[in-house]
Amino acid sequence: MTAGSDAVPAVFRLPRTTYLIVLFLAFGTVPLAFTADNFSFDKRGSAQGAPAVLGWQTLLLVIPVLAAFFIARTATFVDASGIRVRALFGTRHMSWGEIRGLSINEHDVYAVVADGSVRLPCVHVSALAAVSRAAGGRLPEIANPKLKFAPSRRRRRR
Repeated sequence: MTAGSDAVPAVFRLPRTTYLIVLFLAFGTVPLAFTADNFSFDKRGSAQGAPAVLGWQTLLLVIPVLAAFFIARTATFVDASGIRVRALFGTRHMSWGEIRGLSINEHDVYAVVADGSVRLPCVHVSALAAVSRAAGGRLPEIANPKLKFAPSRRRRRR
């Protein structure tokens, strides 16, 4: 395969189900954000709080917003021109000429360049075949991983 021919760019992002974390963070921070910190107890021992108050605690609502922004921004783009890594703050484009190779550490994949290595967010070892296809011949062809299924717990019929 020649460089750039038939190469379809690949985009690696966090799955959409990751936004459930934002929902859980919102459910956890909204009560804390609008609650006053002066509780009193009545004669029966039940807590009596003040009504909803805007105060410094309202800044807690920034946490789910930052989490959603992180999920939306984090991605890796691979095409025939190179690899572009987009993080929370900033973007880095590495052409294939400056990439020396790919390094694998546990489940993470790194692009090795002259000044060190850059982690490719959302790219895992199982996605190396897609990275190879999107590189347009700049990386050796890698076969798709074979799926392994867990053994069944049911007894086999004899």
